[in-house]
Amino acid sequence: MVSKQAPNPGEKRAAQAPLEDQGHVIAVVDQHLRAATAERASDVHLEPKEDEVRVRFRIEGVLQERKALPLSLGIAVISRLKMMSKMDMAERRVPQDGNFGMVQAGSERHVRASTFPSAYGETMVLHISGTAMALKELRELGMPKAILPVVIEAANRPSGVILTTGPAGSGKTSTLYSLVQALDPVRRSIVTLEDGVEIKLSSLTQGETNARAGFTFASGLHAIEGQDPDVILVGELPDFETAQTAFRCALTGRLVLSTLHAGSTVEAITRLLDMGVEPFAVSAGLSVIIAQRLVRKLCDACKKLEPSDADSIATVLAFRPDEVPAKLYHPQGCNECGMTGYRGRAAIFEVVAVDDEMRDAIRSKSPTRVYRQLLAARKVPTLRREGWERVRAGETTVDEVMRVC
Repeated sequence: MVSKQAPNPGEKRAAQAPLEDQGHVIAVVDQHLRAATAERASDVHLEPKEDEVRVRFRIEGVLQERKALPLSLGIAVISRLKMMSKMDMAERRVPQDGNFGMVQAGSERHVRASTFPSAYGETMVLHISGTAMALKELRELGMPKAILPVVIEAANRPSGVILTTGPAGSGKTSTLYSLVQALDPVRRSIVTLEDGVEIKLSSLTQGETNARAGFTFASGLHAIEGQDPDVILVGELPDFETAQTAFRCALTGRLVLSTLHAGSTVEAITRLLDMGVEPFAVSAGLSVIIAQRLVRKLCDACKKLEPSDADSIATVLAFRPDEVPAKLYHPQGCNECGMTGYRGRAAIFEVVAVDDEMRDAIRSKSPTRVYRQLLAARKVPTLRREGWERVRAGETTVDEVMRVC
């Protein structure tokens, strides 16, 4: 006897859901995409539950609830988005990825979509990007004046690796685009390799990975080496082969820019070594590491100056109480900011230029504490310290700094 696997409850409910009018479904999809763009959402979450589909927007790094959709309509909306993303409409048992383009508010947007089978049906997350987030000049990113020249100098070198690190959504790719924009595309051949080209620039040669076709970061980098590039932008270093190839490119006279998922500048070094990249390659090739986070900015229309609790703030941030002003700005909430107290985001940075002492430590695979001691001796401002400077300037709050750091 052949046993049959019990159907997933969510899959069964999706199949039994009443058909929705396609015109209405298209209108609802358009409505949500317009709303997400207008509210500056970076992601849209659609999550089927027992009797509805939950809708949430990630705005300035924080998820915010929106009105849920009736179950049948929500499932139809997800199906419509799967079709737009060129996914397999009949497949609900395994995760899928796709993408599509759209024009909202006069700007072209790139949307990456992913589905995930859950107990109540397929959840879908849309990641929305656009030209506004990436095409900033280097000086507009908000780097402290003391460290900006370090980054510019490294970008003007003929070779080396510049890494941006941080969690997803921390602005790493935006920083790389800003660096590339500062380079001369006429005298230097600039080639990019990305997991979905989000920002199209005519001055660059931009490549897009395709895992299904076997075109990965690792194989793509091997191919780029034969294209006589001066500068290579790699979307990320996800594995040993990609990282090793990137550093080989740097050691053979190319400038390589990439991102790495690591919590700090120090962790980026240990992450590379843990991946298996040779210590001599990391020490010789690594030029600059940029760790960054995005903090929400206080709404200028409603922020209010209030007394601060110096002792508790000093304890939380591990600073001295005498560093805390008597009053600090706090969020209130108004119509301008959607009652959140925050509007817009600002980047905070920790930038480390790899010097001879650090190269020696990398070659000998020193423990993490040695790198931290070297940075402390050089008085490199940490992410938390840079965040605190934004708090003192009235731009953000202690809670925000602690949330991202």
